[in-house]
Amino acid sequence: MSVGDRPVGVPASAHELWDRGAQSEHVRTGDLWILSWEGEVVGLAVIAAAKHGFVLAWPVTLPGEVSFAPGLVVEDSPLEVPVTLWPTRETGIGNHLLDRSLGRLLPPDRIPPISFALDDGDDPGLDFAAGSARDAENTDADRLMVEHWTELCFNSGGAEEGLFLDSAKVQQAGGNSRIVGEVLGLALPELRSLMTGVVPATSEQLAAVAERLGVEEDSLVGADPLADVVIDMAQPRYKRLITARTTETGLGEADIRRLARREFPLAARNDGDAMRETKLRDAISRAGRDTR
Repeated sequence: MSVGDRPVGVPASAHELWDRGAQSEHVRTGDLWILSWEGEVVGLAVIAAAKHGFVLAWPVTLPGEVSFAPGLVVEDSPLEVPVTLWPTRETGIGNHLLDRSLGRLLPPDRIPPISFALDDGDDPGLDFAAGSARDAENTDADRLMVEHWTELCFNSGGAEEGLFLDSAKVQQAGGNSRIVGEVLGLALPELRSLMTGVVPATSEQLAAVAERLGVEEDSLVGADPLADVVIDMAQPRYKRLITARTTETGLGEADIRRLARREFPLAARNDGDAMRETKLRDAISRAGRDTR
């Protein structure tokens, strides 16, 4: 189902909420969120806990979708229909999947007691859905659900693949930008991007530099220097801008996020919080500019 579509069974009175969300970009425990990726709705979830760059999510299904124990029935939802909540399918997912909030499904203080009760085999305070995951007619649906949420867990949001040269470690090994440029035959712009970690090194590049310096490849690499940019850009406040950019360029969401990360260092240097948001938005707006 595309982001612009509405699920069957949601009443007309809740259509505006589904289409526009609750107009809140804050990620709060107990709130119900639509999840999306590459222009498609990939699920609904309640936020069980908000972490740095990701959330612990409890899947939620609508009437007509999978519903059986250990799912729990929540009669009153922001969508004005009963929904099935799956605390035992708790999954860590990146913030980049959060599309729009539909408002509160559960008070935040209900989350821990439900989780503890299910762990201990006690009454969670909500009715279990009819049937069981162990029933023959539900085993395939249960397996597919687990597989789907596992895929969401491993969705990296278009993060760069590869390893990043650490210029300080290169220097410690007796190298410098000139040597790296000569070994790899790179022009200055490409060399700068590689040495500053804007672009990851290929396995061939890393092997060539390590051989020239006489060291192990692992001794030349470090963490992504723009990891904080990736985390910031994953906040829901940037989701609409990113999806709009996919429409403008014809590129996928993963590509736009990856290219926006690379564009960020090109913005004017300013570490102020307000300016940082402007830089992030500018980077997203420039992502994929060479494809048009």
